[in-house]
Order: sequence, then C-alpha cells, then structure tokens
Amino acid sequence: MQSFFKTSVVALAILVGGCAIVPEQIEVSDNENLVSFESIINGSETGQGTKARWGGEIVNVENKKEYSEMEILQYPNNHYGKPRSNLDSAGRFKVRVAGFLDPLVFKAGRLITFKGELGEPTEGIIGEQTYVYPVLLANGYYMWKETEDYRVSGMFYSDLSPYWGFGLRRDYWRPYGFYHSRATIRVQTNSSKSGLTGSKSGVTSSVRGSTSKTSQQSK
Repeated sequence: MQSFFKTSVVALAILVGGCAIVPEQIEVSDNENLVSFESIINGSETGQGTKARWGGEIVNVENKKEYSEMEILQYPNNHYGKPRSNLDSAGRFKVRVAGFLDPLVFKAGRLITFKGELGEPTEGIIGEQTYVYPVLLANGYYMWKETEDYRVSGMFYSDLSPYWGFGLRRDYWRPYGFYHSRATIRVQTNSSKSGLTGSKSGVTSSVRGSTSKTSQQSK
C-alpha cells in the first residue's frame, strides 16, 4: 500500500507538470532554437538576429517617439515561461515593443516574459557605471498575475474512528477530538496582461528602423 501511494503521487506530479500550458503570446514551436540570456551576457554568443524568450522583473518603462522600451531585471524562466524570482538574476536587458506601454499598468516589480528577436546591444548608465544591455525586439509578451500567500490556522474536530484511513508512510489511527490545522491561501492581487505586437517581420523591421534613425541622430 505504501509503495502504491508513493508511486501515485510521483505519477500525479509528472502529469501536472506535463500539462502546464505556456501562454500563447509567448509560445514557441518545439523545434525553434532559443538563445539563453546567460550565453549573451557572458559573451559566448553575439545573438543578434536570433530568437529568444526571456523574462524577469520590470525595472522601468520609457515611451519613446516610435516605440516603447522596458528595462528588465532578468530571472530564469520555469518550464511554462514564468520568471522564477526566487533564483539569482544574471543581469539586465531591454525590450523594445511597437506601441505604447502605460507605466501605471506595466509597473516596476511586476513579472513579465517576452519573446522576439535579438537586436543590437545598447549602452546605458546604472548609478555611475556604464552597462551594456542586450536588446530584445519583442513580438509577444505576457505579464503574470500577482499573488500573495496567507498562512492560516485553526482547530477542527475529528469524528474519525481509530485505525481509519491510510497515509503515504503507514496506516494511521486518530482518536476523536480537536486538532490543529494549517493551510495556505493564495490571493490574486493583480491580473495578467498579454499581447502580440504584430507580425514578427513587421514589428522587428519597425523597431529596427527606429534604432537606425536614433543611431544616425546621435552621430
């Protein structure tokens, strides 16, 4: 019995994990090669023109004349594309999106994932130091729901007779009486937001054009 239930729990975990769905706005085909953020930031790949799906925490949003630019603190994505903020960040990157991004909607601290094509890196300043940002020309994004966990506890009365039921480790018994119970309640505090910024070629060429004009003006 013990072995059966351990096996059942493992099988259920695999089934649930396998059924996790990547939001369609950031979904990629199984045979599509994606470049990792770490390989770009460490300089092992140039990456320009390659496809990527990166996520992280919003630092700020700047709406320029021809596109919007978002600075992101990178976090590794889990198997369905959500940034794992409990892991270490490898650095920052910038995302360029065709259209307007409201800073009151895309607030600093929210988790978001983008997919798109890598553009030319750009320099910026963090504090008093120069920082070279990898740039992602996005054609899709998904901003994740915010949730808060609350731990609650209370008492409940058990009228189960002795030697009733079974456990993962061994059969157990529990006499009548009151027992202390603990649980975690997850409350959604902000909804998700997603979007496709147009066809891959259209958005990429639009943002590239803006980048080219900006470079010429700066010269």
